[in-house]
Amino acid sequence: MKTIFRLVCLPLFAVMMFTFFISAQDLCSERAALEKSIRDQLPKKALADRKAVVAASKQFLDPKFDSCPDPSGFAEYLKTNIPAMEQTIQKMEDNVDFQNLLVRFDEGMKAKNWDEVYAAGKLILDQKPNDYYDVKIVLGSIGLIETGKDVHATKWNDDTLKYAQQAIADLEANKPFKTYGVGVKDGASFVYRDKQNALGWMNYAIGYIYFYDKNDKKKAVGYLYKASQMDSDTKADPIIYNAIGGYYAEEVKKLGAEVTALNEMRSDKDAPDLAKQKADAIKAKGALLNGTAEAAMDAYARAYSLAKEKPDKYPSSYADGFYNKVLNLYDIRFGKAEGVEAWIAEAKKKPFRDPSLPVEPVTDPEPATVAKTTPAATPSAAPAPAAKPAAKKPAAKKKRH
Repeated sequence: MKTIFRLVCLPLFAVMMFTFFISAQDLCSERAALEKSIRDQLPKKALADRKAVVAASKQFLDPKFDSCPDPSGFAEYLKTNIPAMEQTIQKMEDNVDFQNLLVRFDEGMKAKNWDEVYAAGKLILDQKPNDYYDVKIVLGSIGLIETGKDVHATKWNDDTLKYAQQAIADLEANKPFKTYGVGVKDGASFVYRDKQNALGWMNYAIGYIYFYDKNDKKKAVGYLYKASQMDSDTKADPIIYNAIGGYYAEEVKKLGAEVTALNEMRSDKDAPDLAKQKADAIKAKGALLNGTAEAAMDAYARAYSLAKEKPDKYPSSYADGFYNKVLNLYDIRFGKAEGVEAWIAEAKKKPFRDPSLPVEPVTDPEPATVAKTTPAATPSAAPAPAAKPAAKKPAAKKKRH
């Protein structure tokens, strides 16, 4: 019986061993084929090839192949290098996504779809803040253009303020701008010719928005003054001087009312000391009124002169509006109209005064001439000119990524 069992089992065992041998051989052949495929693809750099290498490498390291010989130590090589390969793939995929983001930004510029431009621009700056400084200039310009066309188009102004301030910081820190802005063919262009011009427009944008949208004229005039001092197109833009003139004109109106109130407090029954005290207060307030009126005249005179110098760009009525503001203030200050042209000519020769600094009072020689103070004579701040575009931009340039 035992003999019969041995005779039956031995052939079965031999068949099993032969089958196992063939199976092991097949596995090792499969692994060898995988190794060849991986080695053939390793030199290739395309994203699809990189992904195929990682997938085949993980298959090569399957435990079912552990019994196969590996004289070259290829398995250990893969275990060490697969993480680096996966990082490379991730970077490549991120780059594809980023390139798509740049396309989205350019498409938004082409369509002048500012919501898309801001959405894509913010993501670009979040991902590569040190490579795309020029995008900040675009995001710091849009609100100026739109508010310049329509004072109620304020949707993008907060973002414009934010990015214009960032762009100024980057420009002043000499960050490596590729270009000073971005322009796309057949689309929007916010490209400035050089650093000074870009600085001028960024300060202009902030000042304009604070003045005409935020109604923070004191903060606005500081930025507008900076824009007037840059070697930039902005220094020749009448709107800057119109706004600063309007800021001073509001102060003239307020000071005129204060002088009127002080005059009304005087009485023939005042004791000599009190009478002198009141007279001195009126004289001091009047001197400040005089200085402020001259500051407003100076700003409007520059706006008038700049508009008059370019009749092809500004209609005569535009320049005349500034002239009338100067004339009104001149009458308040000096009580006459004669000599206004000479005053304007002299004002242009002097440095433009910084509105962030206190106004210097101007006291007339005795007998003191106090400025007129009737409410009807005092000027009001000038509104933004509806027909005047906020900024003239250079020709479009195609953005290079």
